[in-house]
Amino acid sequence: MITFLLATALAAPSGFTVTKTDVSGCELSKGPADDQGDVPMYAECVWPDVTVDKFHSVFQDWTKHDDIFSSVSASKVQRDGDKKLVFQTHVARGISNRDILLWGELTQKGEGWRYAWTKASDEPLTAASGHVVCERSDGWWEVQPRAEGGVNVTYELRYDPGGSVPGFLVRSFQTSGFAAVVTELHEYLN
Repeated sequence: MITFLLATALAAPSGFTVTKTDVSGCELSKGPADDQGDVPMYAECVWPDVTVDKFHSVFQDWTKHDDIFSSVSASKVQRDGDKKLVFQTHVARGISNRDILLWGELTQKGEGWRYAWTKASDEPLTAASGHVVCERSDGWWEVQPRAEGGVNVTYELRYDPGGSVPGFLVRSFQTSGFAAVVTELHEYLN
């Protein structure tokens, strides 16, 4: 049934190529490289077993992101306000940990929410010993209720780990790593 819902409800954005279908109720795509050379990744999901309230209660708390995602080993709010300054450490097998400061912002969109972030380039950050400062992490998650029940979830990420990373590891993240992120969130919400 979920496969049927996906086939009738989802379509990759213009210029994007579908890389995986039916990953925890999501269709995954990647776009052409942007002007910074980064390949945007996009997920569109139909989650009939999740509500907007459940999604919001979990995802609005930036300090829970290291509980949700195996690729985030630390997530701490450094400064609170309309925009939150969040320190994160990102981990991936085969490379050094990546440290980053993010500006996180929550916006109500109709009956749902958008959770957006961008690298806080205006804030100084020295990576921990043995870590590398992440070059870029820009993206958002958006959740909207479905008339049939459940939610539609969209997710876009533009990421550059910085430092020296073999191309095969980058490509691996753009497929299996990205799939793991949506799967881990869906499982956490259930």
